[in-house]
Amino acid sequence: MYNGTRGEEMILFFAALMLLAVLGLRRADGGSRFYMSVEMTGSIKGFFLVMVFFTHIWTYTEFSNAYLDRPYQVLRQIGQCIVVMFLFYSGYGVMESIKGKGQAYVRQLPRQRFLKVLLQFDCAMFLFLACRYLEGARYSLKKVLLVFTGWDSVGNSNWYVFCILWLYLFTYASFRICKESHVKAALGVLLLSLAYIAVLRLLGKEDWWYNTALCYSWGMLFSLYRTRIEKLVNRNWGTWALTLLLFAAGYLSVYFIGNEHFAVYQWWVFTFAGLTVVFTMRIVIDSRPLQWLGRNLFGLYILQRLPMIMLKPFLLTGEPSDLRKYGYVILCFGITLVLAVAFRETAGRMVDKWL
Repeated sequence: MYNGTRGEEMILFFAALMLLAVLGLRRADGGSRFYMSVEMTGSIKGFFLVMVFFTHIWTYTEFSNAYLDRPYQVLRQIGQCIVVMFLFYSGYGVMESIKGKGQAYVRQLPRQRFLKVLLQFDCAMFLFLACRYLEGARYSLKKVLLVFTGWDSVGNSNWYVFCILWLYLFTYASFRICKESHVKAALGVLLLSLAYIAVLRLLGKEDWWYNTALCYSWGMLFSLYRTRIEKLVNRNWGTWALTLLLFAAGYLSVYFIGNEHFAVYQWWVFTFAGLTVVFTMRIVIDSRPLQWLGRNLFGLYILQRLPMIMLKPFLLTGEPSDLRKYGYVILCFGITLVLAVAFRETAGRMVDKWL
């Protein structure tokens, strides 16, 4: 929230991110720049991963300027939309794998998706618990166990992992039951996701725990109906532009009017996903730095809060200067990159070998 203090830190970092994206803009094609390819979706995920980093680091120190920081302040209002494409692309990717490999892939979901993510997450939790222990914190056995399931936190990001783990289980159960119909199975995942949302609301979890969960199902359904959708939307530049404008109008109407109601929020995130997908049908972000970030999404997402926690007592005590804030952001980002690579080469390889 703007508090009248000066400092242009975040708008400069955001400008660097936007420059990466703009320099990577290319026309989509049916080959290496196919808009739903691993490389092109990796650029989108990398872009939003950096946005997640900005959002998280804002909780440790404020950066604001009445004029220079205004574009970033406006963009921050997209809220949970920064994770929409993670879930959408995950659902799309799982559905594409099921279409290609069938029940052989479905049978491996508990091991290759659920267990792999859970074990890597738990490896990261050891680091967070060790960090908190060195700070003098002590936790009950119950809390520690809940931390390892993703239900509780010791300063780490947890809701997304908790959500995706359940979505993998829903996918496995639904596609094992509805073996003959991908459409029925995908709708089963959608229904189970609605049940997940209802349960978490009853248990009093904050809305960000569940308000983007349906995007995974939208990704699965897009995979199933992609050809039909493309024929309708991407027939020519006119139909593409009209569809893009309709999604933009739908999204902006909620952005300015408000999205407090759950159903309205679902429309909001749906139009955001639609806007992103339609845009990339003709124009992709072909950025190797962003693609690298997208490929290393898990480690970068899970570990980014660790340097934020560890460095804050040293760099953000009292009223830190702009220079110290710059240093804090740069160090946190740089250390996160190193941690993610080290994590991938150690814990990641260990989990892969065990599975």
